[in-house]
Amino acid sequence: MRLTTWISLLFLKLLISAGEASGDQHGARLLAALRKKRPGLSAFGMGGPRLRAEGLSVIVPSESLSVVGISEVLEKLPALARAQGELVRSARRERPDAAILIDFPDFHGFLARRLRSLGIPLIYYVSPQVWAWRRGRAGAIAGRARRIITLFPFEAEIYKGLGADVVWAGHPLVDEVREGLGKPSPLPPKTRRRLLLLPGSRTAELRRHWPPMAEAAARLGRRLDLDLIAVRAAGLPEDLFPGAVEKGITLTVSGMHALLATADLAFVASGTATLEAALCAAPQIVVYRTSRASFAVGKLLVRVPWISLVNIVAGEDVVPELLQDDVSADRLEKEGAALLESPERLGRMRDGLARAAGRLGPPGGSERAAEAVIDALESSP
Repeated sequence: MRLTTWISLLFLKLLISAGEASGDQHGARLLAALRKKRPGLSAFGMGGPRLRAEGLSVIVPSESLSVVGISEVLEKLPALARAQGELVRSARRERPDAAILIDFPDFHGFLARRLRSLGIPLIYYVSPQVWAWRRGRAGAIAGRARRIITLFPFEAEIYKGLGADVVWAGHPLVDEVREGLGKPSPLPPKTRRRLLLLPGSRTAELRRHWPPMAEAAARLGRRLDLDLIAVRAAGLPEDLFPGAVEKGITLTVSGMHALLATADLAFVASGTATLEAALCAAPQIVVYRTSRASFAVGKLLVRVPWISLVNIVAGEDVVPELLQDDVSADRLEKEGAALLESPERLGRMRDGLARAAGRLGPPGGSERAAEAVIDALESSP
C-alpha cells in the first residue's frame, strides 16, 4: 500500500446516515468499533442521540424523520427532501472517503444515487430487507455498493447470488443484549409472574398499541395475579401511556433486557424488540397495527409469511402474531391467558426462541462490521 493511502486510512472521513432508532443504535456501535481501529477517524451525517454521543457530527437529526407507514411518509416528504439536500451538500463540501448507509431503505435509495454521482464509495450496513419486499432493489444495491454488510446469513446469500461484495457480520444485538443483561434491574426482584409490555418506540406505534395492550394486561393481571410492567422508550412522554397507574402497570425507562429475562410473557410491537426478547428467552406475542392504506399496500409487496423478525429469522412459527384488527384487548387477553396457562407451550416457544437467537451470529458483530468497512476501503483501487 502506498504511504499516502496508508496515512489517509488513519484519518478516514466518513458520511454515516441512519434514519431510525435501531439504525442509530447499530450505527453508534459501528462508529465506536471503527474509532478503536482508526482513532483519527471523523464522521458526519444523519443520526440520533446514540450516534451523536459517539462523536458523529450531526447534520440532520434523525429523530424528526423516523416514520411508519405510507401516510406518515407522505406527511414528511418535504422534511425528507430537505434532509437529502443537506446531506448531499455536506458530502460535496467534505468529500468523505465513503458513505455508510444504515437501513432506512427508500430514503437511502435516493441518497445513494446522488452520492454515487459525486464519486463517493457506498457501503450498506443493515441491508434493506429485500428478502421481504421489493426484491428488485437487491440488484440495484448490489450494483452500486462497494460492499454490503449484513446482519443475517440468508441476506448475504441473496447478494452473493447477485455478484455483490458482501460480508455477513452478525447482529450487534447479541452484544447489546449481553451488556444489558449485565446491568441491574431497575425494579425489585419479582414475587409474582411478570407480564412485560413493549408497545413501541414511536408516537404512532404507542397510539395504536398501548390502549389494547394496557387493557389486556390489566385484565390478565387481575385474573392471574401478574406483575405488570411497561417499558417507555427514551424520549417518549408519560402522557402517551394513559391509565397506566389506574391499571396497575409500572412504567420504566431502563433495564429492558433485565426485565425481559425475568418476564413470563411479553407483548411486543413488531420490530427489533422481538429479537431482543428472543435473545433474553422471553416468550412473546407480537403485535402490529398501522393504517389500513399502509397495511393494504404492504400485503401486496411483502413476500414472507411472517411480519415479526423472530419468526422470519427462525423460519417457522415460533411466536403468535396479531395484526391490525386482531390487536385488541380481547384477543391479547385470550392469547396471553392461553400461553400463561400452558407451561408446555411456553417451553416449546423458548426452544424456538433459542433457535432464532442462535442464527444471529456470535458476539462481536460490530467489530466484524468495522473490519469489513476498513477492508473495503483498503482493498479499493
